Amino acid sequence: MKRLAILLVVTAALLAPSAALASGVVLKVQKATHLVAVTNGKTKVSLVHSAAASRLKVGERVAMKARTLRNGTLAASSMRVIGRTHKVHFRGLLLKRSGVRLTVSAGGAIIALNRGAARTTSSAGDEPQPGTMVDVTATVTDDDELDEDDVNTVSAANPGGAIEGKLTLGTGKITVVSEHMALVLNVPSTFDLSKFANGDEVLAKFSQGADGTLTLTDLSGDENAQEADNDDGDDGDDNGDNGDHGGGGGGGDDD
Repeated sequence: MKRLAILLVVTAALLAPSAALASGVVLKVQKATHLVAVTNGKTKVSLVHSAAASRLKVGERVAMKARTLRNGTLAASSMRVIGRTHKVHFRGLLLKRSGVRLTVSAGGAIIALNRGAARTTSSAGDEPQPGTMVDVTATVTDDDELDEDDVNTVSAANPGGAIEGKLTLGTGKITVVSEHMALVLNVPSTFDLSKFANGDEVLAKFSQGADGTLTLTDLSGDENAQEADNDDGDDGDDNGDNGDHGGGGGGGDDD
């Protein structure tokens, strides 16, 4: 009996979600929702639920112990600052472009990049278009913003993306509002949205059609780490998706 009890304890430990050590650079801080966008590897960005969000700043390099939640975000049990960088590097989906700002979706975070004033007509024609996957290098400013240094197209195909924000339900559509953008997503008839309400904090994943139309592929609650880790989300076909957490630093060089 004692041997059986020990076996059950060991089995439970093996099945429990494991935490991993990683480091990265802070790209965005959402203090109200305790979310931090952090580079995870060379170009990937992860959204991290952390009690440390209120004291973090853009450009800080952090070491964290975190586990992957069911909706693909991370929950950090510890996060500490180990340095600072003035350069960041990541990839994401270019959602919007204007003369003064670029808006990119990276790991569910909506990240704004300030643009340089001097742009010629010829160079503007060569710039990445909204709807393309881009490789971004940016400078961290003294007021915790990002200034564009270099943005290049990685793929002109029709990739998908994600957005974390407040939900508004519509007929056949939903709108998710983040700090810098509101995205309207078409909702397939197979989705059950009865578990969601207006004003919910959610993580919405979407695909992009050849005509630029955005269609919801997965919707999950994201009010906190506990909600992000439950299985009440809907991906339209009852198939869950539990992302992998890769370690490793990235995002820039320390000063």
